[in-house]
Amino acid sequence: MNLRLKKSAAAVAIVLTAGLGLAACGGDDSSGAKGDTSSVGEKADTELTQENFFTEVTKAQQDAKTSHVEMAFGVGGQDIKASGDVSTGKSAADSAMSMTMTLGAQGEMEMRLIDGVLYMNMGSMTQNKFTKIDLNDKDNPLGEQYGGLLDSVDPSKQIEQMQEAVTGFEQKGDAEKLDGVEATPYVVTVDSSKLTEQLGATGQDAAQVPDTLTYTMYIGPDNLPRRILMDVAGTKMTMDYTKWGEDVTIEAPAKDQISDVDLSQMGGA
Repeated sequence: MNLRLKKSAAAVAIVLTAGLGLAACGGDDSSGAKGDTSSVGEKADTELTQENFFTEVTKAQQDAKTSHVEMAFGVGGQDIKASGDVSTGKSAADSAMSMTMTLGAQGEMEMRLIDGVLYMNMGSMTQNKFTKIDLNDKDNPLGEQYGGLLDSVDPSKQIEQMQEAVTGFEQKGDAEKLDGVEATPYVVTVDSSKLTEQLGATGQDAAQVPDTLTYTMYIGPDNLPRRILMDVAGTKMTMDYTKWGEDVTIEAPAKDQISDVDLSQMGGA
């Protein structure tokens, strides 16, 4: 499985978190997202089942609004890490994200998603600036190609898609102390064929994603995720969540930090 395919598998994991992505933002291309810690660490009223799992976990994230995420996985013998501030908006339109990925020998890549616009700083490939992709622009080849990302970070659509894709659900194993709470492990099995099209994985990419994906999701008493583990074709991925409900600030790059590189003309992009 090459780098591109393993990124697709990682994207499936992100979607499975049911609202991993994103902090509410305003029309001025910046976000001072206010979190809410009032229910963080408190015992939720509803017991999690296969039927309500994604609904309840998404609701808990929407109530807290913000979190910090750390990811680690391996691709092509390289250890890749990502770190960012995220939260869950009510829809994709009021969502944003800021994340930095360390790509081993390839250096770092920074991504921001604000008001439906994806900014990516890919080092020298983008003149050490941010390339700008409007995911709502269907006339832009990249906007059309990656426009499905907006659906993948829309909580209402995620709930529907994930509930239909789940084929197995089990509370398995002992709780672990994570982020200061006792987090209970749930093993969730997903029919990946119901997710790959949404993620933009088609043809050979979709064919090489396993038919089913299994995740272990550690959920706190407040129904907030603290850790997600997955293993796809020998590639292990860990996602850790902390700082639920703490305020975050996400800003679009300044105009002089926007690159004029057209990624649609770059075969490797």
